[in-house]
Amino acid sequence: MPTFVPLVPRSSWLTGALLGTLLFCAGCSNDINPHGNLPTTEALGQIQEGVHTRTDIQALLGTPSATSMFGGETWFYISNETTQVAFFKPKELERTIIAVHFDDNGRVKGIDHLSKDDGQQVDIVGRETPTRGNDSSIVQELFGNIGRFAPKTVD
Repeated sequence: MPTFVPLVPRSSWLTGALLGTLLFCAGCSNDINPHGNLPTTEALGQIQEGVHTRTDIQALLGTPSATSMFGGETWFYISNETTQVAFFKPKELERTIIAVHFDDNGRVKGIDHLSKDDGQQVDIVGRETPTRGNDSSIVQELFGNIGRFAPKTVD
């Protein structure tokens, strides 16, 4: 009876399998990703209500992430930290929002520090606005282009 002689020693197979498993697990490690513009506590400590203007705030904190559209002027500096494992949906770990409120004269009226817990879930309306135009039938779609193109002329 012939005996089987492996071309590669058994320890090499084991090493290869272990290395492959380690590479596979390394690819599935979670990533922590910071996003946004979070002002430093030193910069926030320099802000004085009633003294600093919009220009001063932009020089101290930078350009805001968003501004309010209604109910007075407010600048928002938004930052969050997410984690994601492999191809799964990202999960938000932390959210920080600094809201700088301005009065009618453009001076700082107040500063709010908000977190993920201060947010509210908003339901999105699923309705769609209809687009007006030609509501073509199947026959009109099939035969609609007949006669629209000029014949090719040969010179």
